[in-house]
Amino acid sequence: MTSPPLIGRDTVLPRIQDAWERLAAGGPVAVTVTGEAGIGKTRLLREAVAATRPSLLLYGTARADGAAPHDWFASAAAETERPEAIDERVWRVLRQERAEALLIPDGAMLRTAVAAVRRLAGAGPALLVADDLHWLDLESLTLWAELAAARDLPVMLLAASRDAEEARHPAAAARTLARLAAAPDATGIRLAPLDGAQTGELIRARTGSAADPARARAVHRRTGGNPFWINELIDARAGHDAPLPGHLAALVRSRLAGADQRAWALARAAALLGERVDLDVLLSVAGPEAFASLPELLAAGVLVHGEGARFPHALMREAFAATTLPEESERLHRKALAAALERGDDAAVTVHAGAVGEGELAVEAAMRTAARELDAWLHESAQRTAELGLKWAPDHPGLLDLAGRAAKQGGDFASARRHLDNLAAVGDRREQCLAHLQLADLNWHEGRAADQWRSQERAEALAEPGSLEHARCATGRTILLVRSESDAAVIDACDAAEPLIARHGLAGQRRAVAISRATALYRLGDKETSVAVFREVWREAAAAGDVRKLARTVNNLLAVHLGDLPEAEAWRLYAEGVSAVGELGMAVWGGKIQRSGVDTALRFGDLERAWELAWSRCRDEPDPHERAVLTAKAGLLAAERDDREVAESCLREGLALIPGMDQGWVVTYQHWLAVAIAARWGDRADVAAALDGYEASVPLELHRLRRYRVVEVARMAVDRGVDAAAVQRFLIASLGEVPVPDSADEARLHMAMRLSTGDFEGVVRLLGVESGALTGTVLPAYRAETLRYAAEARLRLGDPEGAAEHATAALKLLERWPGHRRDRVAGLLGRVRDSSPLQSLTRRETEVLQAAARGLPNRRIAAELGISQRTVEVHMSRILTKTRAQTRTEAATKWLAGPFARQME
Repeated sequence: MTSPPLIGRDTVLPRIQDAWERLAAGGPVAVTVTGEAGIGKTRLLREAVAATRPSLLLYGTARADGAAPHDWFASAAAETERPEAIDERVWRVLRQERAEALLIPDGAMLRTAVAAVRRLAGAGPALLVADDLHWLDLESLTLWAELAAARDLPVMLLAASRDAEEARHPAAAARTLARLAAAPDATGIRLAPLDGAQTGELIRARTGSAADPARARAVHRRTGGNPFWINELIDARAGHDAPLPGHLAALVRSRLAGADQRAWALARAAALLGERVDLDVLLSVAGPEAFASLPELLAAGVLVHGEGARFPHALMREAFAATTLPEESERLHRKALAAALERGDDAAVTVHAGAVGEGELAVEAAMRTAARELDAWLHESAQRTAELGLKWAPDHPGLLDLAGRAAKQGGDFASARRHLDNLAAVGDRREQCLAHLQLADLNWHEGRAADQWRSQERAEALAEPGSLEHARCATGRTILLVRSESDAAVIDACDAAEPLIARHGLAGQRRAVAISRATALYRLGDKETSVAVFREVWREAAAAGDVRKLARTVNNLLAVHLGDLPEAEAWRLYAEGVSAVGELGMAVWGGKIQRSGVDTALRFGDLERAWELAWSRCRDEPDPHERAVLTAKAGLLAAERDDREVAESCLREGLALIPGMDQGWVVTYQHWLAVAIAARWGDRADVAAALDGYEASVPLELHRLRRYRVVEVARMAVDRGVDAAAVQRFLIASLGEVPVPDSADEARLHMAMRLSTGDFEGVVRLLGVESGALTGTVLPAYRAETLRYAAEARLRLGDPEGAAEHATAALKLLERWPGHRRDRVAGLLGRVRDSSPLQSLTRRETEVLQAAARGLPNRRIAAELGISQRTVEVHMSRILTKTRAQTRTEAATKWLAGPFARQME
């Protein structure tokens, strides 16, 4: 398997490269990389060597299973010839070769080793690397400490180490690390674990397929984001919730190899208590004799400090828990249960009561714990707790509801559906009603619009008229109508819902209905009232801590309102919204908000900002249909940036996400991307096949809801040279007609079609129909396409000045849009300028025309240029012929005052 890309170290490797560049100013330069085992230190060192490409490299590694004097030097200089000035006998000792016993003064060996490094480095620059410095022998550590303190040594010292307390020689390692940190030019890098999104990237890189965010988060929780353990789980093909394979468990437990039974007993007791361990509880459960081994567990990295003590990752806890015999497990769990009951720790009661078979006690504690965790937005913890209780009561309605809601909010949609379906089957009428309401929302997030309405109608059929459930159903209907863009019906539904909500005092539902009303009002044209309602709900939700309604308020306001604001004001509102929702709200509901940011960047022609917003979110978006949309947007932007690999990767991922979805606007996004890729890099047959896929992806009525997409896809096909008849057939199949050019999008399509058939005058005439694109809300990239078509037509009609004006305006629109569109317009402008009559003027004719443009008569021109007046007249006659001008004034004003003036300067 090839090495995956270096993930999560985007800012780290450049720091090492910067240190290498600074070495030119003198040395030594010292860079120390620290972090836990498996965090990626060795990989980073290798990437640094590849990035710096030193002319001299001394790369030494330590031995983990025993050390001998001078290990680093022997490893680093194994293939190096002895410098002439270094004593051969000492050299052989440093290289750990056979040599006669030497009687040398104290410190002489160290001085010789430093001198040998100096000789080898020469004038530099040289790179000295120590991998696993924590395992080095005392002599090697002393050598590195001495090198760090050396002056005028043209080397970069690059060392990777665990923390000093884990070293073979802790005190010496600490001194060496301190000496490296005190070097005149020192850089310290602490490698952090990967986060959830980076864990997903690593899974994708190792397996070739994307992990859904729920799985990535589960793997991250289990491994603590440690790249080594992530890779080991992947290579062992162990599911994120499968038992730890035996060889991995043994590898984890090897940290306590050689420890006595007390240390093992303490590790097992801690493992049964959970990933975080209260030290007082651990003492009472394990007993003072075993508890005395705590420093040993901390030194071995089995436990780390943090709110008492904790395992560095779940795998560590799993591995030691698996070694506990049933009798010992029963005893420890009962002790822990007693302690948990005494201190009122419901979370611990859930675990330990269940472990000893007291299911009723475990279920009651799980209900209380999961409810508190869900209220605190600890979705994953709430889901795990509820599911733990469900092991003892699989059909418990309260736990099913908590587990379903927690899983949905946390992005684990498969688990959410399983729990909610079960609740809909086993709950009473009220519980079934609420389950179907949750399923309606879940279906929307999974891209199932028809199923969403079916679930809503089932919930409404179960709700007693006038009941609290009826009020909740009425609220849900307003939301579904907003999603269906049935704005007039939204207002009626809000009017019907509000009295029910007021009867039951449901503040959250009142805010939800207000958001629905404000959204519909904006789309119906009452923007002032809409924004006022949004702002009021925003303030109220923030004050109440209602993050869900706050996020929906911000999302809906941004979605409808950003498009009406100038750029600076739009980005201020966007930043205000993101800040209000906060990190927690953005993690759960931020996909739609970030998509509004993408659309805003597109509206202002800022390709790189749009790309960054789409790409940074699409990889870990938990909502399936939102992830499909963001992935397609990222792919379309990658195609704009000429990044074929990323565009095709996004297409593969998007197509894998949409099976079973019937939301036409989500499904067609993927096929739009397929057409864009074919039009950019494929041939005409590829484009034609992609067109067929787009047409077949959804029924005609859904295509009509996103008419502009069908038109844009057809335009791309025309641009790539697909036969006009084939494009017309596609339009008829998708829309039922060939659109007439009475809007900006449709005029742009017809301009492309007429340009392809040679109707250049028709292209120019359509520019007037499309003029709304020059001042309206059409994206700058599309407006630039309109101007490109017009420029091409003007050029073909022999009007290079008009062509240049259009092409120049198009380039202005594409100032922040690097990629093939801008390159194409720039190439066209180059052709336009090359076609200028001025290109055919001689240098002397150019000078005459420049003088005429300043208003000089022939006599003055002759005097200024030192030629006869008759010669000036001959030049002027030729100028009029070449420029096709009737008079010298026309030639001067038409050609020199226009877009070609720069060519004359």
